[in-house]
Amino acid sequence: MDEQERHDEPTKSRKNGGNKGESDLGLTIIGIGKLIKVAVLLSVGVAALVAVNDDPPKMLAHAANFVGVDHNSHNLQRLVGEVSGVSAKQLAAIGFGSFVYAALFAVEGVGLLMKKRWAEYLTICITLSFIPLESYEIVHHENTPKFVTLALNVIVAVYLVIRVRRERHEGSSKADDVSDRERGRRSAPGPLGTASR
Repeated sequence: MDEQERHDEPTKSRKNGGNKGESDLGLTIIGIGKLIKVAVLLSVGVAALVAVNDDPPKMLAHAANFVGVDHNSHNLQRLVGEVSGVSAKQLAAIGFGSFVYAALFAVEGVGLLMKKRWAEYLTICITLSFIPLESYEIVHHENTPKFVTLALNVIVAVYLVIRVRRERHEGSSKADDVSDRERGRRSAPGPLGTASR
């Protein structure tokens, strides 16, 4: 390694460390977001399974009272109306479905927090698979939360695709650099005055 390479090495590692730190923050934010979804889905799942043997509208009214939501709230009345038409079988399906999604998001979230490459690929696939369904929902039942969810999922998918492609490109560049250096060492002439045998 000559003087110039030794001088460039700390600069390269600082640059790579800086990029890695910035992109790790993105993974951490996405991972925490996934774990928040896990908590919400587990709550929904438990509530749905408890409601199977209870009166869902009455349960919802008690929960609203406990939290301090006004009983005359338009959103609460609408939610009570939607819940009142749900059968015990549907509630059980919602409960178990929530647990399945919670498990999936938990795997994604923990994998992303651990900076695992497979978690990035898994998150890209799952997030992209939800986008058509969310787009359909927005077209037929337009509302702000669904639009925000779709926008966030698009941002997450684009961010992860760019990150994976950049890391793959950097990995192949590093492999090329190493092979170039190896070739350079093999073909480098010996010091002056030494006879080759």
